[in-house]
Amino acid sequence: MIEKNVTPLGRKIVAATLGITLLALALSFLLNIIPTVYSYRRGAVERALSTADLMAVSLGPSVDFHDPAAAQENLATLSLIPVVTGAAVFLNDGTLFASYGKPPVLPVSGEFGVSTTLTALTVVTPIQAEQPGNALVITVSMGEQGALLQGYLFSGAIILFGVFIFCFKLAGVIRRKLGDPLHELTSVVHNISRSRDYSRRVNHESNDELGVLVTEFNAMLKRIEDRDAELSRYRESLEQRVEERTLQLKANQLELLQNNRRLFMEIRKRAQSEMIREEVERINRHDLKSGLSLVIGYPELLLKEGGLNARQEKLIKRVRAAGYRMLDMIRNHLDMFKMEKGVYSLNRLPIDLVQTLCDLEEEFNPQLTSSGVKLVIELDGRDVVGDEQFIISGEGPLMRTMCRNLIQNAIEASAPGDSVIVSMEQDERKHLTVSNPAVVPQEIRERFFEKYVTAGKENGTGLGTYFAALIVKTHGADITMKTSDESGTTLRVSFRGRAGDSALKFHPLPPTDSHDSPR
Repeated sequence: MIEKNVTPLGRKIVAATLGITLLALALSFLLNIIPTVYSYRRGAVERALSTADLMAVSLGPSVDFHDPAAAQENLATLSLIPVVTGAAVFLNDGTLFASYGKPPVLPVSGEFGVSTTLTALTVVTPIQAEQPGNALVITVSMGEQGALLQGYLFSGAIILFGVFIFCFKLAGVIRRKLGDPLHELTSVVHNISRSRDYSRRVNHESNDELGVLVTEFNAMLKRIEDRDAELSRYRESLEQRVEERTLQLKANQLELLQNNRRLFMEIRKRAQSEMIREEVERINRHDLKSGLSLVIGYPELLLKEGGLNARQEKLIKRVRAAGYRMLDMIRNHLDMFKMEKGVYSLNRLPIDLVQTLCDLEEEFNPQLTSSGVKLVIELDGRDVVGDEQFIISGEGPLMRTMCRNLIQNAIEASAPGDSVIVSMEQDERKHLTVSNPAVVPQEIRERFFEKYVTAGKENGTGLGTYFAALIVKTHGADITMKTSDESGTTLRVSFRGRAGDSALKFHPLPPTDSHDSPR
């Protein structure tokens, strides 16, 4: 709390009470003395006029007979009126005819009437005589007015002093009634501000605003005290929880260090195992390729030499196709690894997708015959006959593997009598679409293009669509999958002019109760 000099409110109450009371008395005194003075001076004027009128009537014969002595004798009767200090009779030519006391001066204006000053008043009235213009001037002293004011002021001072004493006592009572509780309230607030002890209370009860203020202040102190107690409990609880959490974090840190050590050892072991596995796979691929060279080469020689009937030529082509398929599988493992690491070097060349699909149709003939599924290849909505072209930019073996995986996945998911439709079309971009009536199972729709995701296949590895999507991404193209009970499943590949900036997109439609087909 800021320390500063303050004037007690009790003193302000006393000063205000006394000041207002004295001001009220002064105003009352002034309002009373003004009418009194006015009444006194008005009575003095009326008496002076009456005296002057009577004297003017009595002086008429003296003026008519030009008897100054008689006029002087009449004026001498004014001695019976103590306030008359002087009188004079002036003829119409302005000469002094008779006088009494201190002779007054005839006013310069010569007009009849009454003129007053602070201490005297002068009455000029005409004398009833044969010749007009004669005037009587009487001067009346206002000395009694001063005595009246002096007595009034004295009595007012006595009353004012008595009232001041009474008001001072009364203001002291009011100060104690109002100021003491406020002083106690201020003292408590000051002490609380210093000590932060909210258990203090102000002891005052009354049925006025001050009592309400004290009651609410004590209630506020009670709420603050309860809040501080609750905050103290929360702080103790928080400190305990922080301490427990610190111990737990230390334990977790130790456990993390141990796990990191074990993980480091595991990584070293896996790295060694990966090196061994890659070496074994390299040797196996080399050996397998060496053996496949005969499987692929001899059918080529037999087909070139000719002399085979149609059935023998068909079987030789199947052997050759199986050899190439095996060779692609060997290559794909290494290519997949490079694509995943982002280090695969793409060798782009123009590819006729129609020729690739026709070769794959020949390759899939045994599987199509055994499964009872029909394969339809379309170009811009019409069945291809084999002499059309649909040129895209890419790496031939990878495009062949992508198409094989997508078509094989559709054939394996279809039921006998279903048709797998492979269509090629072009608008702003070139598109390859593979459709079949089967529906992708609900549990793998969101992860359809992820690695090792499969459902309902005895020998499924979950790599077919994953590798196909990886090839699409490497070529900078886009692949999407849509599936629903009404339209089946559609895989759509949209080719671009260059690699990069590809995306794997999934658009599931609302599920229905129709049968799901394995991937």
